[in-house]
Amino acid sequence: MRPVEVTLVLLAPLAVVQAVAGEPTLAPPLAASAALIAVAPGTPAARPLTVLLAHLMAAAAGLGAAFVAGPGTPAAMLAVGVGVVAMLVTGTFHAPAAASAALLGVTGQLVPALALAAGAAILAVLATVPRLARPRRTG
Repeated sequence: MRPVEVTLVLLAPLAVVQAVAGEPTLAPPLAASAALIAVAPGTPAARPLTVLLAHLMAAAAGLGAAFVAGPGTPAAMLAVGVGVVAMLVTGTFHAPAAASAALLGVTGQLVPALALAAGAAILAVLATVPRLARPRRTG
């Protein structure tokens, strides 16, 4: 499959998660993760476990920052900093997860956090499917 096809396959179940959660803002960080998995599946940032753990740590950082500082821009900034440090310390850096941290720092809401975690889990599982995980050779 070509990267664009893989991206669309990865995004389809995420649209369901987004619809169930009623949260249109979930799409950007998970769409970025899907694109990374589709275009650069062999990179450390696209490993399924990295994608899952990074989004989970980012969600925790976002909720924690919103709890401590109150939902808003300062919490989002704190959440991104804490999330990035957590990813670096654990060797699971995945840049799209920083957007998850910011999103949850701004909102401080549990339902979007659970939906992001579910979406990340779906991506991680789908990224293990051999036909999706292997880039198509061209030329």
